[in-house]
Amino acid sequence: MDSIKKGLLEMVVLMMCILLVSSNAFAARPLTTDDAGTVEKGKFQVEGGFDFTRQDNHDKEYFPSLTLTYGLFERMDVGIGSGYLFLHPVEGKKVNGLSDAPLKVKYRFFDQKDWIPSFAVSGTLITPTASKSKGLGSGRADFNLNTIFAWNLSKKLQLYTNFGYTFIGEHRVKNEFNYSAAGQFVLTDQWALVGEIFGVNNFNGHKRDDPTSGLLGIQHCLISDKLILDAGVEIGMNKAAPDFRFTVGVTFFFKP
Repeated sequence: MDSIKKGLLEMVVLMMCILLVSSNAFAARPLTTDDAGTVEKGKFQVEGGFDFTRQDNHDKEYFPSLTLTYGLFERMDVGIGSGYLFLHPVEGKKVNGLSDAPLKVKYRFFDQKDWIPSFAVSGTLITPTASKSKGLGSGRADFNLNTIFAWNLSKKLQLYTNFGYTFIGEHRVKNEFNYSAAGQFVLTDQWALVGEIFGVNNFNGHKRDDPTSGLLGIQHCLISDKLILDAGVEIGMNKAAPDFRFTVGVTFFFKP
């Protein structure tokens, strides 16, 4: 398994290098990195996904999720997410239940001009809807503030970076700094390749406890930009990150 993991990790790094030097789609699932775009005013965006994660200790997690985002103003959207988490530990009994529910607001301050990137900021309140007694959540609310930069380098290539800070509500748990870089390369009118590297610094002084991962994925556009299928594989770069994660999903847009 270690050789397979190493090979996949090398593919992630290689594809990120290709994306970063290659010569308009939008960042979305399966990326964790957010894009600077907002949902068009008066429209809804629905994202459905299913994740399978295996931790470094071989605990398994299954996570179907749903996110609804609405374009409130020309430069602002609001969203709410929900999911159901199934935990299958190697030791102990299996548990399942609702996950924490994020409530998100994103505002796009300005669009790209020449080489000055698009810029947006999002705020996400992670409400404690997951069961603390089952070990699915902390029982406390967290808040993440994220800064988002996006560059359209050509008709085929976009780059994104995120820098954020999470205020952790749980007692005696340090706040976290998150960072990521992603690329999206349009292969054809219907297919796009995406890749990213992302990590978290939890400020506890132990670098081995700071998870870092890489992801490779694809997007397939079925009906213009209104219905998009996606799939991706995430590989942990250290023991603090999940061993691997597979994700598949669908995104569609509609206006009542």
